[in-house]
Amino acid sequence: MLKKLSLLVIYPISKFFCRIFAKNKLENLERFFIDINNWLVIRTIRKKPEKLLLLMPHCLQFSDCEYRVTGKEIKCKMCGKCEIKDLMDISKKYDVRLSVATGGTMARNIIKEIKPDLIIATACERDLISGLKDTVSLPVIGILNERPNGPCIDTRVDLCKITTLIDFLKGLSYEKK
Repeated sequence: MLKKLSLLVIYPISKFFCRIFAKNKLENLERFFIDINNWLVIRTIRKKPEKLLLLMPHCLQFSDCEYRVTGKEIKCKMCGKCEIKDLMDISKKYDVRLSVATGGTMARNIIKEIKPDLIIATACERDLISGLKDTVSLPVIGILNERPNGPCIDTRVDLCKITTLIDFLKGLSYEKK
């Protein structure tokens, strides 16, 4: 309830005032609401998620790669030029599903198909906020990507944050029914 209120009511009002009074601070506002969302999601998790989804953006892929890493099957050749290889290794090690999406529509379709208990998603501030609003009824933890080459090209993600989060989630005990 508090997550829904935060993302669907307080965020749009804050964004409105931010656009009027502090145009250059919108990314800071988005980061703040992503942090609030993550805090609310983590504090409400009561048991180990059985179906955990790592949902990543296609911009993590090496821009000159000839192989397609989006869609139902990730066809990565594991060259190590981008973090897709590392994410695939994490996916196998922790037995979690990894999906790479080209945008919001594909991400929503992946979520509908997999029906995860919890999602760890990576994107830029704008796309992550949009995704959090689209999935407000689902527990989604957002990790901002790093953009050393600018937006949407050869981006990166903090793999340590992802593994630490998965370790925490996997360490939770199952709730007795």
